This record gives sequence, C-alpha cells and structure tokens, in this order.
Amino acid sequence: MAAASTEHRVRLLCTDELGVVRVSEAAGTNRSQLDGLLNMSTRWGEPSRARRILKCRAGEDGAGGSDSGAPGSCVASGWMAVARHDGTVEVIESASGAVMGGGGVAVGGVPVGVNLYGPAPGREGARLITVTEDGEAVVHAAGCGSGAGAAGFGSFGDDDRIVEEWTESVRWKATGHAAACRASAGGAILALGGKGNGNDLKLYDVETQTITFKAKPPPENWLGYRAPPWVSAIQFVPGSDSRSIILGTGEHVLRLYDIRTNKRAVLDMSVGDAVITSLAVSHDASTAFIANAQGQLNSVDLRKGLLINKYKGHSGSIREVVIHPMENLIATAGLDRYLRVYSTDTKRCLAATFLKQALTGVCWDLRGPAREAAAAESAAAEEKAA
Repeated sequence: MAAASTEHRVRLLCTDELGVVRVSEAAGTNRSQLDGLLNMSTRWGEPSRARRILKCRAGEDGAGGSDSGAPGSCVASGWMAVARHDGTVEVIESASGAVMGGGGVAVGGVPVGVNLYGPAPGREGARLITVTEDGEAVVHAAGCGSGAGAAGFGSFGDDDRIVEEWTESVRWKATGHAAACRASAGGAILALGGKGNGNDLKLYDVETQTITFKAKPPPENWLGYRAPPWVSAIQFVPGSDSRSIILGTGEHVLRLYDIRTNKRAVLDMSVGDAVITSLAVSHDASTAFIANAQGQLNSVDLRKGLLINKYKGHSGSIREVVIHPMENLIATAGLDRYLRVYSTDTKRCLAATFLKQALTGVCWDLRGPAREAAAAESAAAEEKAA
C-alpha cells in the first residue's frame, strides 16, 4: 500500500471476538468531511475465538499529557496494544498491523486491561502495563533504538523508532480480583478494581508498587445494606494531575473520586439500567460519557451531577467508548457489530459502519505531522513521475 493511502486523519482500529483488528477510515480530515463516509478498509489477523481480543489501547506519550489522549499524547505515532483471551498481549503498528517488540508477551492470566507508553524522561524504553483478572499487575519494558527505514514510533524522533523484545520488569499482586484498570497519563499511577469485598478502587504507584489511595465503601442504605464492590470501568479525569477518577459499577452507578479531599466518592449517581462497560471524559473534564451492557450511551455533567443527554442508535452491549484526542467526537463499538462516531456538540451520529463481527474495542489512530508531510511529499513525487 502506498504511504499516501494510509494518511487518513479520521481512522479507527476496532477489535473483535475472533481476534481480528478491523480498520475503518474516511478520506476527510475533520468532522465536516466525515458524514456517511466511514468504511472498513482492511483487516489484520486470522480468526480464532481462543485468541479473541478482550481489550485494546492506543499508545501514549510516556512523558505524560492528558489522561484522555488529548494533544500532547503520541496516539498519532501509530501503535496500539491488544490483550487477548489466551493471556497474551501484543503491540501492533497501526499502519500495517505488524506485531512489534518481538511478538506477543504472556502475562500469566486473562487480561482485563492494558496500557502502553513510549519513552519518558528517566526511562529510555517503552512500557506496557497489564492487569489480569486474578488481580496481578505486570509491567513489561522494551528498549527503543534507531535504524534507517524503521517504523512505528512516528512522533518520537529518529532515535526512538524500533521496539526491541519485551522483558518483564515487575509483577505484583494488586487485588484479589480485577475487572477493570486504567493507568494515568505517563503510566505513573495504576487504578484498578474488581468484584467482591476487598476489591474496591485502589491506586498504585507503578514504580514502587505501593498503594497511594484506597476507596472507602459507600454508606449503607436505609435498609442497612451495602452492596459489595463491583468496579466495571475506570477512567482518569483530564487535567486533574491523576487525582480525580471516575468509575462505573455493575449496579449502573457512576462515582467520582477526588483523592485530595475524601476517600469516599464526591459524586454517586445511578446512570442507565445495566452494567457500566466503558467510560470516557471530555477534554475540559466537564462531561462523562457512560456506556453500558444494554446499549445505552449517556452523558453526565460531572460538575452538577446531572444526566444531560442520551445518545441513540445502539442495539447491543457497548464494549468501548473513546473520545477523539483533539476533536469533540466519540466513537463506540459493541456487540451489535457497528462502529459509530458521534459529535459531542450536536449529539448526532455522524457515521456508522457494519463490521460483521461482535466488536470488543476501538481506538482512534491519528497521523502525526511528520508522517502527513512525508505522505504529501510522496504523493507529489508520484504525481510528478506520472
């Protein structure tokens, strides 16, 4: 495939229950050119239900930036991590689907979440953080080097392009059972939680593997009953320096924690009618997007604690909702086999495409300025040669 043909700003990578990565893209570079033009362009991987993909995550800048992948992150560099049911995690190059880092790494259990970061000050290599459902957190590292014609780390620079073989750095028992996890911008803090007593929200310092925050359970209700923890989704709030976290529960409750003020949630509200499966937060940290297992997608004003909108169109469990790193767009993928893109300004579905299999995740893939310039130069050269 010619270099120019991969340079689409509106480009999404979806994972499915057969272990295949499906690429959907539009030729436009902004939302006004997106309407109805999103189509599947290619797919990577051989179908295998035993190796189905459970979670995926776009790579981020190891130096920090925004917890939502907003400007300052390296989502545009073209790499993503996929966690498979067979207990392996792979890092793939998003332009070609090639597996980087010497192949997949075994994490010792079924993964419930994966996070991927590039080089950072004081850390030359890339970092891969995975949590398994039995509560083990695993950190892998890989050196980055230089090489002519190397690909994969487009936004870093000429000296940080090739991911070498992954090696395990540290492993520790973080909780008794894990159902969801999320690492902060830069990968310094790991938030996780699960199902059952003792498995409520915890925050760990990844370098020291020590607990920095442990949530207090909510008060008992008027019947004297307190439901055991069931953390089903976690997301850091952008701009909070990793000190504000939202989580969703199996009892369709949204909670907002501010670790600077209280160990109990500062916001606790019921949203929807089913298990919350995925969360996203707007760039200004004012709005949370909550997806659940009944196909409901709602938005909540985090400052007022009010439900403000319901997004229509889904007919099955939504597995992932992700916000565009730069624009006011969200993408969803779920069991109804559709990838959808919505405007958070108009609340309208801008595009939807049928991808044939039940979807388990979605990532935005952006082209960095250097790669776009190279594509434009290549296109100009081809036109001149013709």
